[in-house]
Amino acid sequence: MRPDKTTYYFDIARLVAERSSCTRRKLGAILIKNDSLISTGYNGSIRGGLNCGIDIKCLKEIHNIPALTKPETDLCSAIHAEENAIINCARIGISTVGATLYLAPFEGKSQRPCSRCRKMIIQAEIKDCWYIDLDGSQKHEEVSTWIELENQWMRDIERLHDVSRVPTLKELGACPKCYKPKWACNCGDVEKK
Repeated sequence: MRPDKTTYYFDIARLVAERSSCTRRKLGAILIKNDSLISTGYNGSIRGGLNCGIDIKCLKEIHNIPALTKPETDLCSAIHAEENAIINCARIGISTVGATLYLAPFEGKSQRPCSRCRKMIIQAEIKDCWYIDLDGSQKHEEVSTWIELENQWMRDIERLHDVSRVPTLKELGACPKCYKPKWACNCGDVEKK
């Protein structure tokens, strides 16, 4: 049976994820524009660097650092799949404006792109993002909604600002673990809106 285009693109992204050397999460990303594949990316070490999980042990595992930690405490030197797909377009001069990103794990489930990748996706003017959610379903989000959510979170913080006290993380609508707004949290400690 012939798969629909969304399934077809997710299958390609899963195949790309096989190239990942990461021992924790193997993710693949592809960019589609005008119904054509313009770029692929998988999470892995920097170009020319040691491959964590192949050449050396995973630094996070050595130091018992949980996945999805804040960048300040993160020993991982990997480039994310989404970042690699965007960077690969830039390296060869292909515009990402109006493209659609598909993000899929090699096995299992993933979730929406992390905060760092969402910023890069927004800046690259990618229009849509598809990913496999934690419940295994295919999710679609328009990137413009990420901008609206981020702006709303910033406005909420501004409204709560009172020079006489610092608002609590709960008042800010932030996750106590990663300090990101609820809608941007990937660590699972807060319920998303």
